[in-house]
Amino acid sequence: LLSLLIYVSSISGALSFNRPYFVTPRHMLAKLSSDNLQKMFLSSDGSDEPPTLTNIDKAEMTEILSHVDNGTGDENYVVIDVRGEPEIMMGTGTMSEKVHILPLPQITMMAAFDMDEKSFEAQFNFPKPSVEDTLVFTCKMGGRSQQAAQIAATSGYKNIINYTGGADDWFGGEFVYT
Repeated sequence: LLSLLIYVSSISGALSFNRPYFVTPRHMLAKLSSDNLQKMFLSSDGSDEPPTLTNIDKAEMTEILSHVDNGTGDENYVVIDVRGEPEIMMGTGTMSEKVHILPLPQITMMAAFDMDEKSFEAQFNFPKPSVEDTLVFTCKMGGRSQQAAQIAATSGYKNIINYTGGADDWFGGEFVYT
């Protein structure tokens, strides 16, 4: 399926903002049934099993990071902070040395989860998670990590966790980034 992402600017008073619109060529629309559309948005591999997105709090994130740091537990967790490196380094740092940094703009612009393993690792300096891994996303307050989780779902990942509190919750409050 070929879709184009077009950013349309609109002006409302003094405010200007961009909204993404997905445009599918007309000749492709005839090939899409409602069942195919539903499968396409549930997962990229077209399977009937929808991805599982779980929102967690600080206590559950603490438990996951304990398993990651100690190499214990049944799940193969891959924890990804989607904040930008300057934001992380000037603010709070990461929650653990085992947390990978993959900023949301790079996920979207580079289609990170659709890259092959070799390209992914060369670009982001950690191995590409397999679709069997449980991806755990975090950011500053939970919004960007939610977006990253949705992108991962469309790339075929099935087990996805969003830490809704983010760095503000983890480190005890809002931080002023200078």
